[in-house]
Amino acid sequence: MIGKRVFVWVLSIAIGISGAFATVEAFGTTVERYAVKLNFGWLDLIVNNFFFLGLAYAALAWIWLDYILKTQILRD
Repeated sequence: MIGKRVFVWVLSIAIGISGAFATVEAFGTTVERYAVKLNFGWLDLIVNNFFFLGLAYAALAWIWLDYILKTQILRD
């Protein structure tokens, strides 16, 4: 069961990252132009459009993988 849960997390993160890059590529822009520069230093890496786009893809993948693989990370 732990192996399945690790698989769900790793695959969700991979899907999130690749989905975010694919979306940026589909719109013909770059990550730097897509993200918002807020001048928060290292927080700019966390608080930007690209991170939230990847997070949204990863969350959807995480929910569906949890359901399909029946890991029950999310309780009924």
